[in-house]
Amino acid sequence: MTVQKSRIVVFGAYDVRKPRVRLLVDAIRRAGALQDDILVRAWEFVPQTSVPSRMSLAKVLFRMALRYPGALLRLIQSGRGGAVLLPYPGILEIILIAPIARLLGRRLILDAFLPIHDTIVGDRGLIGEGVVSRLIWWFEKAALSLADIIIVDTDSHGEYFSDEFGIDPGRFMTVLVGAEPLFTTDRKLLPVDDILENDERPIVLFYGQLIPLHGVPTIIRAAREYEGPDARWIIIGRGQLEPLVEQALADGGEALARQLTWIKWVDYEKLPSVIAKARICLGVFGASEKAARVIPNKLFQQAAMGKPVITRASPAVDLLARDFPEMVKTVPEDNPKALARAVAEMLSNIEVTPAFVSGLTPDAGVVTLLERLSAGD
Repeated sequence: MTVQKSRIVVFGAYDVRKPRVRLLVDAIRRAGALQDDILVRAWEFVPQTSVPSRMSLAKVLFRMALRYPGALLRLIQSGRGGAVLLPYPGILEIILIAPIARLLGRRLILDAFLPIHDTIVGDRGLIGEGVVSRLIWWFEKAALSLADIIIVDTDSHGEYFSDEFGIDPGRFMTVLVGAEPLFTTDRKLLPVDDILENDERPIVLFYGQLIPLHGVPTIIRAAREYEGPDARWIIIGRGQLEPLVEQALADGGEALARQLTWIKWVDYEKLPSVIAKARICLGVFGASEKAARVIPNKLFQQAAMGKPVITRASPAVDLLARDFPEMVKTVPEDNPKALARAVAEMLSNIEVTPAFVSGLTPDAGVVTLLERLSAGD
């Protein structure tokens, strides 16, 4: 079956607050392949800073129930042939959409951006091994098996899904996350003195959700043990590990308070301006298997703004570190001493200059996806 270039319908209750979703849809639009964008709005009122509560999830399901009939009618009216793309978290909807896509003669593309079982059970430890975790595993396997093409953000994630669920590796395609145009060095920066305060020390910046994958405890211990040039460590974010950060700052006293600042929230539009003020940016340092498979979105943002990054070594990131050694420095997982040394070495090297990296976008992956669809693969 040949798929015309302009015949991809993006469908579902996908979370447009996620940069991955916006970047993927925009890349399809730029390629001239977007036939329709059918968004069932449901997630925008759920806080991104923590695991959604049962009440929040109930509200999402209620909104979906109200808006899905009209969206399904619009999908059916889109005609036969082409493809349907379910962006993140489309895996929750694929069992419903798959039969409709088959009736329409459309191929089904799923962006499996985050693994469900591994995230809930392995990385975040929200559920222990047992009946519920096995049900989640079987649901994820069944959902992935319904997709004709499964998009992942790194080759390592594709290998994980294939090995874990016994899915043909040929069904996976890697499409990089990339960074939005907001994160460029030629944009007008917004004032952020009210956020960062007046402090001349070089900034070592971490931002992101406070979840185990990011290794925030490693960053805090590294800041406590740091003995290099005077610097200001800043953590921006909220989430699951907030109580740990609060306790660490309380236990660390004035010494840690001078070294480390926790800022709970920064408006997304101001984030590039905060990055521009940083001397060094930090990636992820968690020891989980999932942490070894990801290239965090923040690395693309920081690279686009020419900031050197320190992050944990992993199969996913090592390729970037090899191709852009002036931009990415890796340290062993969950190793605060190694992180503290790397920061000291980087701040001591006055020869370090910004390394602007281009080409790390989803566009190339989307072009390959369109070629694959056109070839009827």
